[in-house]
Amino acid sequence: MKTFVSRMGKKLLMTATLFPILTFAASQPSSHTSLAPQPTACIESTFSATGDNYWKTITLTVTNQCGTTIDFQNATITFQNTIPLNTNFWGNFDPLSYPDNNLQITSQGSDKNYLATLSLHFPSEPWANSKLPANRSFQIKYGAASDGHVGSANVYLNGGPVQTGSIQLKNDSAKPSDVVQPYALVHVIANGINISNVQLPWSGTQTVSGLAPGNYSITADNVSGSNNTYKGSAAPATVSVIENQTATSTITYAVIQQNGQLAIQLQTLPSELAGYTGKPVVEVIQSDTGSSVQSNLNWGTTTTVSQLKNGSTYNFSTPVITYNNYHCEPQFAPGSVMASSTSVPTTSLTYRCSQVAQSSVTLNVKGAPTTLSSLQVTLTPNNTTTPITQTIPLTNGSGSKAVSLTTGTIYTVSANAVQGYTIKFDPQPLTVENGAIENITLTADSSDTPVSRNGQLHVCGTQICNEQNQPIQLKGMSSHGIQWYGWQGSNTGKACLTTASLDTLVNTWKASVMRISMYVQEGGYETNPTAFTNQVNALIDEATKRGIYAIVDWHILSPGDPNVNLSKAKTFFTAIASAHKNNNNLFYEIANEPNGVPWSSIKSYADALIPVIRAIDNKTIILVGTPGWSSLGVSDGRSSQDIISNPLNYPNIMYTFHFYAASHRDNYLNEVDKASNTLPIFVTEFGTQTYSGGGANDFAMSDRYLQLFAQKKISWTNWNYSDDSLSGAVWNPGTCSNGPWVDSNLKPAGTYIKSKIQN
Repeated sequence: MKTFVSRMGKKLLMTATLFPILTFAASQPSSHTSLAPQPTACIESTFSATGDNYWKTITLTVTNQCGTTIDFQNATITFQNTIPLNTNFWGNFDPLSYPDNNLQITSQGSDKNYLATLSLHFPSEPWANSKLPANRSFQIKYGAASDGHVGSANVYLNGGPVQTGSIQLKNDSAKPSDVVQPYALVHVIANGINISNVQLPWSGTQTVSGLAPGNYSITADNVSGSNNTYKGSAAPATVSVIENQTATSTITYAVIQQNGQLAIQLQTLPSELAGYTGKPVVEVIQSDTGSSVQSNLNWGTTTTVSQLKNGSTYNFSTPVITYNNYHCEPQFAPGSVMASSTSVPTTSLTYRCSQVAQSSVTLNVKGAPTTLSSLQVTLTPNNTTTPITQTIPLTNGSGSKAVSLTTGTIYTVSANAVQGYTIKFDPQPLTVENGAIENITLTADSSDTPVSRNGQLHVCGTQICNEQNQPIQLKGMSSHGIQWYGWQGSNTGKACLTTASLDTLVNTWKASVMRISMYVQEGGYETNPTAFTNQVNALIDEATKRGIYAIVDWHILSPGDPNVNLSKAKTFFTAIASAHKNNNNLFYEIANEPNGVPWSSIKSYADALIPVIRAIDNKTIILVGTPGWSSLGVSDGRSSQDIISNPLNYPNIMYTFHFYAASHRDNYLNEVDKASNTLPIFVTEFGTQTYSGGGANDFAMSDRYLQLFAQKKISWTNWNYSDDSLSGAVWNPGTCSNGPWVDSNLKPAGTYIKSKIQN
């Protein structure tokens, strides 16, 4: 690794209340010999909106009521809006071809409102169509915080009254040697709203066209390398767009010197903590960005934290220490410090300790399988102190243990998952008082599993259908590379896929699918084909035991041309298909993230490999990677049209799409929405962070993707089910080695993804 509403037939099924039909009324002819362009009166529309208080998807349905075929090539649509509307649009244009111009709505101030403008241009190839028959419709869709359209809209055929201009962005900087990404991210902003995210190549240019006349701001994101951070600057930072002209802004990058520092002075070990061997770990948090670094402290010493941003304010956080019946709360003075490159500002960390009363609580377990010798129970307090883990010995499925807990504390009780059993806790949560009893009851599950309910899956149209031919959506997790975070007892660096962790994924999280991510290079398959094939076989068996579906991921990444590994792929998939051809719970993902090659090369690879698999297993769905790191070509400046125009000619084939919400914005979301109208799509990898697998989470953008997937029943697996240090790994570091697999050990992304799998 590193390295998106339901349509029935040809009309969009709308669930929201329709607004009154709007007629694009034309003015009466004047006496002038030369008329301004007039809107077409016989084209009508309906507006509808779906969503919630935070975000709406607005649909404009355009209907030809002219009694004859109308050509929409170079058509312009305008309407008044109460808020500035600068965003991408998409839609269902059938029976027209999908437009090939920049699908952008722009707006500029007009009287008390804003005039929103969009244009349509259709491909000129012989197969393309821009003509709408009489009484037929198409839909234009866009997202906004609210539906603010006002009055009637206007459709101008063969161009409209609003002329547009362009902005040329020029990157004057070469790619720094420690930067991986091949572009810089630049934003074009109008009326305070980001209307375009431009992936500007290093030492390259990019033109943003179709912009309404007016002023636009240009901003450039900072770029992070392995050693430095580079600040982007635009000159000029504000440009004026004039009709039929191109304005220019030049982007440059310079190293940001991170030379700020601060110090944390830790008191000597409090007498109340005599015998305590732990050392405080402090999160130093940049207040304006939320990014943080950890600092390990020693009692009675001052520790300097360096490589901070000069002039930025930092806050501090460290856990409460509970030890030997004492509760010690950390106190920072001052609570925030501004990092400096010329001095060492200091905060002092002291602890205020108080003795806590203890009560005896009894933990009772019953109903466990008789083969289970013990049950590990975790009590997570509501006061941010360290969770308490207790192992309860069992005999014939029952056991009991008395423990001393802090009086008055409220604990959430959890336990290690037991395969095939549901665990109930009473009371939940537990409030500690002397003599309290916590009853933990295990009940054997029925045989109801995702596979037992759905059986062998197949592709039906653009969706996955079960044996009853009903469309379904699968949701689950992708492993990390199994050479690093694989199956217990196998050739792996750390066992993150264990009996307990998979039980948690299936029984607690309720995942219906898991992705087995086997790298080919980077210490993966090519280093020991037999060992990695055996590990994949074992993980398939574990998924099968638990009644969930498994994706066998041939995780190519570098080199990005899948043809380089074609011979190895034939050997591997021959072995897997031969061993599991009678399974009804598999997917074969034959190329994780092709990159640096066009769709034609990927198709050539698939055409060579698919017949090898089909000769052994002719029923399992095969997943095929797409250009630009499985972005449907967007990351290469292309689109899904390359695939739509030249698809694979096999049944039971799906195409993969990957995204990382903090990096891949509306143009990626719009592309997967468009592509899924024609192609069967499986999102086999995504993250709520940047494409690096780390950085800050963008749950709002993730929600927009997942809402679309729910509406269209697009299946997905999230990256990744491990405890590596990046924010995209769902478990906190150390969980894979020590457990327990409980909510308190989840990172924020893990908490978010678990809830999305369950709901």
